[in-house]
Amino acid sequence: MRSTEKLVAILILALAAWAILMSLATSFQGSQSNRILLVELGSDAASLNLAVQDSGKNDREGISHNIRMVVRNTYMDFVFILLYWLTFVGLAYLAGLLGQRVLAICSTLCISFAALADVLENHSILIAMGVSPFTDPVAVDISEYSQFKWAFFFLATVLLGLAIALNRRTSTVRRIAGGIFIASGVFGILGITRYRVTLDFAMMMINLGIVLFAAALLLTLWKLFQSLRELNHSGHSHHANLHA
Repeated sequence: MRSTEKLVAILILALAAWAILMSLATSFQGSQSNRILLVELGSDAASLNLAVQDSGKNDREGISHNIRMVVRNTYMDFVFILLYWLTFVGLAYLAGLLGQRVLAICSTLCISFAALADVLENHSILIAMGVSPFTDPVAVDISEYSQFKWAFFFLATVLLGLAIALNRRTSTVRRIAGGIFIASGVFGILGITRYRVTLDFAMMMINLGIVLFAAALLLTLWKLFQSLRELNHSGHSHHANLHA
């Protein structure tokens, strides 16, 4: 149990560090926000053009730069996929050890489907970024995989949150983290179910879900460190008593 908690804590730290590195390594030109989400969810060539456009004077150079940034982010995302999949599996395994095995298994299956869809989505993005000018078919391919990715990702988040929050053997802090996971998944699912109706609303809900997911991970990380520190302290106390 202790070794598993240590591993999960390391995975959460690695996931956070890689997310920060991806953000620092991806510097777009222009004022357009949510570029990556727009590439993922925009289901036509116009959305792809909007995602990579540059509002500056050197428009053509800016577009080429932004396309390179999308490609760089996509390649880095393959590592991110592995990290979030491992983090989910680790958290689900801990929840399963504490009793919620069915929910933990379902969460693991959902995040595995999400990771597979994410890999296929990345492959579609790399193909699309090499097509000039952008076409509707390549945009549709991306959006279809993205829809499945986000749906399974947030469903996995809800199931993981339930596995944690419904477990009476866990601490109050962990159950609170479980509740935040559930809220994250609910907002994300609400967004992805509406992305064909209103893309701006969908992106807002997905971003909110991601923020809540990050908050739940940080709270979980803090609790894991606290738990490990208490175990180490009790271990030292027991060792001291043996030699007393």
